[in-house]
Amino acid sequence: MTFSDINFLMLFILIFVPIYAVIPQKAKPWLLLAAGIAFYAVNDIWVLPVLLVDIIVVFALGILSDMAFNRPKIRQTLLYSGIALQIGLMAASIFLFKNHAFIGIGFFTIQLVGYYLDILRSNIYPCRNILTFANYVLFFPKVLQGPIVSFADLEEALKEPERVSFEKLEKGIRTFILGISFKILIADNLSYLWNGVQTVGFQSISTPLAWLSMYSYSMQLYFDFQGYSLMAIGVAQMLGFTLPNNFRSPYMSKSISEFYRRWHMTLGEWFKNYIYIPMGGSHNGAFKTVLSLAAVWLLTGLWHGVTINFMMWAMTLLFFIILEKFVLKKLIKSSNIFANIFCHIYVLLVIPMTWVMFAISNPEQIGIFFTRLFGLTAICQPLNVNESDILSYLSDYAPFLIGGVACCFPLIEDALVKTRIMMTRFISFALFWLCVYMVMKNGNNPFMYINF
Repeated sequence: MTFSDINFLMLFILIFVPIYAVIPQKAKPWLLLAAGIAFYAVNDIWVLPVLLVDIIVVFALGILSDMAFNRPKIRQTLLYSGIALQIGLMAASIFLFKNHAFIGIGFFTIQLVGYYLDILRSNIYPCRNILTFANYVLFFPKVLQGPIVSFADLEEALKEPERVSFEKLEKGIRTFILGISFKILIADNLSYLWNGVQTVGFQSISTPLAWLSMYSYSMQLYFDFQGYSLMAIGVAQMLGFTLPNNFRSPYMSKSISEFYRRWHMTLGEWFKNYIYIPMGGSHNGAFKTVLSLAAVWLLTGLWHGVTINFMMWAMTLLFFIILEKFVLKKLIKSSNIFANIFCHIYVLLVIPMTWVMFAISNPEQIGIFFTRLFGLTAICQPLNVNESDILSYLSDYAPFLIGGVACCFPLIEDALVKTRIMMTRFISFALFWLCVYMVMKNGNNPFMYINF
């Protein structure tokens, strides 16, 4: 069960939110914990006991490290052992349980590793309340796909949950509706285009259709993940909590570096704070900068998966980011209008091509797709290509493609979430029930990032 599931919509909005709003403040943490356990159990009951034991182990190691504060070697051993256990758990999920990887294991692991590192750096005191700590780990709005939040950012709110105000409740509802609209009305419909192209086979599509499908997949991935992030933020707001934004109009960027400062921002911040800066970042010469960037992108690729396509994706991005840092720096920072136009076009060409490597796990199929993308028939002989195939796809998917392009700009998001007038409230109300109708009609498509 995920946020776009009809059962969640009905149970959460009609039952959970009203109960949570009226129960005593002291009871709220217990209800949150029950909701977190139930939410994860519905999605992956078989690994829930493992995660509950893991929570207890992490909690205990944190306290033991605090008790050993004046014995640095023992303290470091405890914390580094905890980090190794977390990474081992994720590795076991990937390598030993390939057909049943823990749902959300990447998000689960990365937050607990950050918890250990914050204790190690003395940025936080280890949590001594098991209820607060369990709620941090299993806080159900973020448990499956983030946003990634540090313990320090949620600790006080989890200890003493806020009373839910009408203003925050309304903002949460509108944010949630925008997120589910992105997911159901744009991402899910565009998924049929990409799936259709895969079914036909990359060797049998025309070059124009290859370009269309590439951009379609790019928007599908964005609105699927951004949709989840907005729903998570909205759910948290309805309960009186604040989660950080995860996306900030990434397709308006002027560089690949900027794109990834705007895309999945909480993951980028995690790698920046715990890998890039500790390794030296950009303040210790070119060699250290390249080494730090290489470590970040190698780990980013591995975090997404151990198949070769994720390594290809990550290393390609690393190449362009290094190119920008040392060769294209002046061009990217230029205020010249033609330079700005060039930079935007560059991003809109490179990023969708890298998503091809993200989407297709077989390197041979990646190669075939690129030969069709650039019409290299001498390398890969096309099979039964209908040169006008793009017309049928455009006729079926044009509204969703146009809607996707429009929603890449911040105007629509700002209007529906931040503008409190009757018209935007009516639009949000209509969008919500349209999404409910679509879910009832077509079923619920799983989120694309749910197994990371």
